[in-house]
Amino acid sequence: MLFQQFKVDGLGCFSYLLGCPAAGTACVVDPERHVDHYLKVAQANGLRITHIFDTHLHADHITGSGELAVRTGATIYVHPGVAAAYPHKDLHEGDRFKFGSAELEVIETFGHTPNSVTFAVIDHSRSDDVFALLTGDLLFVGDIGRPDLAGDDLLEEQVKNLYDSLYRKLARFPDWVEVYPSHGEGSLCGRGMSPKPVSTLGFERRNNPLLNNMSFEEFRRIMTSEFQVRPDNFGVMVAKNRQGPKPLAEAAPFGPMTVEQIEAALAKGAKIVDTRVPSAFGAAYIRGAVNIGLTPSSVNWLGMVVPADTNLIVVADTPARAEDAAHIYRRAGYDHLIGYLGDGISSWAARAKPLDHLPQVTPQSLKRIFEKYPNHLAVDVRSDGEWASGHIDGAVHIPIEKIISGDFSLDKEQHITVVCGSGYRANIAGSILKSLGYSNVFSLIGGMTAWKASLATGK
Repeated sequence: MLFQQFKVDGLGCFSYLLGCPAAGTACVVDPERHVDHYLKVAQANGLRITHIFDTHLHADHITGSGELAVRTGATIYVHPGVAAAYPHKDLHEGDRFKFGSAELEVIETFGHTPNSVTFAVIDHSRSDDVFALLTGDLLFVGDIGRPDLAGDDLLEEQVKNLYDSLYRKLARFPDWVEVYPSHGEGSLCGRGMSPKPVSTLGFERRNNPLLNNMSFEEFRRIMTSEFQVRPDNFGVMVAKNRQGPKPLAEAAPFGPMTVEQIEAALAKGAKIVDTRVPSAFGAAYIRGAVNIGLTPSSVNWLGMVVPADTNLIVVADTPARAEDAAHIYRRAGYDHLIGYLGDGISSWAARAKPLDHLPQVTPQSLKRIFEKYPNHLAVDVRSDGEWASGHIDGAVHIPIEKIISGDFSLDKEQHITVVCGSGYRANIAGSILKSLGYSNVFSLIGGMTAWKASLATGK
């Protein structure tokens, strides 16, 4: 039996290829949108991909099921609760699928969504016992799936289903069975996932508090408390995944744009996402751009700031970095990527086009500013927990989610330094404030990490 796990960094997505080289057939579970790596592994092992499974209707990334089906001719299988509008076959409790020595059994494990399934995996070449569970977004390493994504009106039902799935549906499996989830660290589908890609039921039952004989009352209390903010594009991805995403070959062309082309696109409502590091962005950027530095998880921030149906222009240090951004963004449903500034910010400056800046200040500079200008305001955009762990004296707490939504009130003439943990979120918030007409905005380099270090050293 061949069993291989694949990971998408940043989004924390795990997917799986299972098959039998002797039989020459295989399946893929929860494929991501870029499917070449599945095809390469299958070809290298003499396998034909005949089945594609999604464990549930994904909200945080675009499924690659349709893309893989186009490339392989394989059949897509999902639970009927998905209400999929694309060609597929339904999955039901107890269904079994064989790929030579590999066998999968379907278990309905609702809770994260009303259409979630788990796959029990058997390798008959070694034993007829189940050796692994592909748990989708039911059970993670160190966490469980959040039940709130289906909407507030279904939350109570989802919490009950989640508890039932974890404590009754999985109860038949012994402790030594391995757990392979569909998400790991970086995903917004849980709260505290481990970076480890695999666990066992026994380890989770012993060390995952949500699976350690917790009463339903306590479970319900935790599962109805506050979760991480859902990016606005989650709803867009649910709709696209239900309808069936368009093949990547049909995506809009993405390539270099001239200054004139960008000006024309901006006049029609396009937006710029500037992926450069905070210091480079702070020195000079195109007015109205939002700074979301390119990291594997940057698409989560993009999803909170920019609607997925927006025509997007990328600014990056190099064409290769712009292409990397497009690759990452398409995983989250951004299919209106119209191009990037071909010669970088210098070409815009050389044409004397309008530029703005977001001054970056060090902790030492900020201390001097406070001494000289007592009315200078520090705006801390970190989470409630981060704020409670310590903050700059006299600072105002406005979580970045409120900056993004506009749910705050500040004097637009006020001189402001934006503070976060490391400087990354401060530049996002600062660039949004600048676009809203706050002209005197600064960003603290290194955030609270640097501020605390400066206090410790007395500098």
